[in-house]
Amino acid sequence: MLQRRDFPRVFNDTGIEPEGDGYYVDRDGDIWEKQEAGWRLLLQRGVAVDPESLWNWTEGHVCDYAPFTPMGAQVIPMGAGSR
Repeated sequence: MLQRRDFPRVFNDTGIEPEGDGYYVDRDGDIWEKQEAGWRLLLQRGVAVDPESLWNWTEGHVCDYAPFTPMGAQVIPMGAGSR
């Protein structure tokens, strides 16, 4: 039988939207970029996805992937950042 493993308590484990713009990793390890206009999903399971689409925290269901942990920009692959 599989045992449940809770995600470790980290920054923003409450599901509240982070305030600062920047790059974040979600509970699944996917990489997002937060901008004033919304959220962009950059890498999902290590694969580049549609970086042009903007997602809203609640209506776009980004909050469903919380907690989000801020990460340094130096680990973002070239070409995956802001447009």
